Amino acid sequence: MRVQAAAIFSLVEAAAAETMLAVQGHGASCYTPDWSCLDVKQVSIPSPGAGQMLVEMRGASVNPVDIDQVEPGCQNTFGCKTGTVGTDGAGVVVKTSSSCSGFQVGDEVYGNIGASYAEYAVVPCKQVAKKPSSLSLLDAGAIGVVAGTSYQCLQSLGLPTTQKGLKVVITSGQGGTGAMAIQLAKAMGATTIITAASGAGIEYVKKFGADEVVDYHQQDLFDDYLEDDTVDLVFDNFGAKGTADRAMHAIKKGGAFLVLFGGNGGTISDNPKDGVRQVNFGRQSAGTKEFAQIAQYFDAGALQPVTEAAYALTNVARCWTDKEEGKVFGKLVLDPSNKTASSILV
Repeated sequence: MRVQAAAIFSLVEAAAAETMLAVQGHGASCYTPDWSCLDVKQVSIPSPGAGQMLVEMRGASVNPVDIDQVEPGCQNTFGCKTGTVGTDGAGVVVKTSSSCSGFQVGDEVYGNIGASYAEYAVVPCKQVAKKPSSLSLLDAGAIGVVAGTSYQCLQSLGLPTTQKGLKVVITSGQGGTGAMAIQLAKAMGATTIITAASGAGIEYVKKFGADEVVDYHQQDLFDDYLEDDTVDLVFDNFGAKGTADRAMHAIKKGGAFLVLFGGNGGTISDNPKDGVRQVNFGRQSAGTKEFAQIAQYFDAGALQPVTEAAYALTNVARCWTDKEEGKVFGKLVLDPSNKTASSILV
């Protein structure tokens, strides 16, 4: 979709203002509820270079990795965040270089837009695609990381497929990545999706297409529920320590296990079952091709958004606190235009 007039007006407006509102870290750590290491302030609007576009942001996703960059301990991992926060989002192209083939001013795009917690962001054109026409900019802004990660992980496991009767395990269905993985696995050819959830999360994951749901407060997915040689693929998106070893008995010969790297200590097994392939997946690197395919799935009706609530950019502290307190199952999204009141707050 293109919004030529609005985009041109925004570009003129941006040029006149020369500054924008952004959420920035200053190399320190902080925690809920004060988030004192974040500054919401006016900064210069960035300028795109070769192979880049300037995007007026309309939705910026809240991801665990964003919060990890400022929480205590960030000094010992990748370093505490300095500069504008944000990993992905969606918006309207207001300026683009001649080398960005396939994009023009007015296009609505989404994907791996870094420094997305701002009114404007510069992004390499190869990291985004035109957003699904069936989604709002806010909903599209919430899915870049979770959809890109799930899609690439499922690809690494061997999807899409035409194999009939394929059974896929998603170890944690309640979060944003899990909810997208459930839907994408079905869209990519899986027949049966098995996952774990609890409480209201059980109906939540069923809404997105989970066929068998284990209440993890009552049973363990691998130790109690799954029998030997009953599933084809396991996507361990939670990545708890020891999951690979416990999952091996359930995976059929010719199947595969993938663990998503994270902070829960999960790894591949040192003693895999013969005939079971293992994948240790790092960070996603989805780009135009992957996001264009995901958009096709949305517009075909195979996927639905996972947004739970939207907040104004200036309300980032409350948004992050709600995320840390686990008040929602799906995705939270910031509206950098500051036109959206939270659907949770009064």
